[in-house]
Amino acid sequence: MEPHHYLSDLNVHSTRWLVHVKILSLWKEPTSSWRTEIKMILADEKGNRIDATIPNRHYHWNFLAVLKPGLWYRMSDFEVVRPDEKKTKYSCFPVEIKCIADTTMWPITVKCPYSFFDFVFPQTVEFAQEEEKEFVTGINHDFMEMQRADDDNVMMEVVAENQ
Repeated sequence: MEPHHYLSDLNVHSTRWLVHVKILSLWKEPTSSWRTEIKMILADEKGNRIDATIPNRHYHWNFLAVLKPGLWYRMSDFEVVRPDEKKTKYSCFPVEIKCIADTTMWPITVKCPYSFFDFVFPQTVEFAQEEEKEFVTGINHDFMEMQRADDDNVMMEVVAENQ
């Protein structure tokens, strides 16, 4: 596989980046001028996450037919910018990616051990402040203990999910 950067390498001083990223989420978000821009949450092989935006420009539509959540891409030639404090952030990364006319995203195959789920204890959600609940998408209440015959380790299995 070709040499590439990780999201943790990114800084605002260059556009000559090449990263391998998985699209965790992708949606259209309205802007103040009655247009929409494409927002994404991306992750790399190390599990780092970053916000990314495709502004509503003439190249905006080139991305729509190619990009699919859950797939890996070789992404290059994009801007790394400081986030606008007025806009909602979806990751904790200090910078974000802004696609430009030269940005390319090609599908690739990457084997990665990460599932990109964040699990927390129920008490963490129950006693969280309202602003800390922004990223909660569901809570699982019912679990069943499982144990293999040849293993002393107990595993947990989700048997019901509440959304």
